[in-house]
Amino acid sequence: MPDCNCNALISIVIPVYGVEAYLPACIDSVRNQTYKNLQIILVDDESPDKCPQICDDYARKDDRIIVIHQKNKGVSGARNTGINSATGDFIMFVDSDDELYSDAVEILLNDVEEYGADIVWAPQKSGSGSCEEGKYIVYQEDDALLLSLNGTYNINAVWGKLFRRSFIKNILFEIGKNINEDGFFMFQCYMRKPMMVQHNVPVYKYNIRDNSCSRQRFSDKYLSMLYFCERKKELIATDYPQYIEYAYNMEVRTTLQFLDVLCSSTDKKHKKIQNQCVKVIRDLYKYHKPINSHHKKLAWIVSHGLYPLYKVAVRLKYHR
Repeated sequence: MPDCNCNALISIVIPVYGVEAYLPACIDSVRNQTYKNLQIILVDDESPDKCPQICDDYARKDDRIIVIHQKNKGVSGARNTGINSATGDFIMFVDSDDELYSDAVEILLNDVEEYGADIVWAPQKSGSGSCEEGKYIVYQEDDALLLSLNGTYNINAVWGKLFRRSFIKNILFEIGKNINEDGFFMFQCYMRKPMMVQHNVPVYKYNIRDNSCSRQRFSDKYLSMLYFCERKKELIATDYPQYIEYAYNMEVRTTLQFLDVLCSSTDKKHKKIQNQCVKVIRDLYKYHKPINSHHKKLAWIVSHGLYPLYKVAVRLKYHR
């Protein structure tokens, strides 16, 4: 790997809430980067455990660390505080229960310098993209937007990416929506037609906890999946009408994901939204381009009126 000769300041934003068991490893992984010119912004979102103290203790040990204690605003509000406090040339986002590989910043910054990129994206696992491990793909104009609409692996996550701060000016996370909020942030970035480089190399250690949102039962917070999907579709219809069929495919995919989570709910108040989702699948089925075999089967099940049976089967298997 080539050495990075630049001296750019990299702001790393870490929203902190309820992760005292994981936070030290996260902070250590950032502090121990081979690239040293960092601004590490820890945003304590009124965490009820020992996280506030852990943040303050680290700040006393490392003058690159800035700690901000704020009233709880959720992960979006914490990230926004970090963005508004950042003074670096580039920004990264790291979740406080995850870690960076030691050369993560150096790798991504080298890529920015070599290609003049606005965004550099390194998938979670090596070889997970459409090119060989260690190789590059360059996206320009509408490329990234179309990949986002098609649901390409990890493209809609904010972690594992380095952003030119000037490029994301005036883009913030929507407060009050904590499912798919990062996907909508990325979508707004892609609408700006970034020069984006995909480098297939692991830089980010994404940890899945037992209480992560992907393993929780359905709650009303998952309605934000449909909210952001509608926001995206409206933007496409207004600004990129030539891609409306891509938006329909995105809507089917998102609705299927929502219906999968909804399987855990027996609350009758969700019956109306369930019926609306089934109608979406039926109306837009012809635009669906499945991202996996499960979605292909589920789309067929829903479009043929079999979702109630599927829901019962899933609930008996996983949610008894």
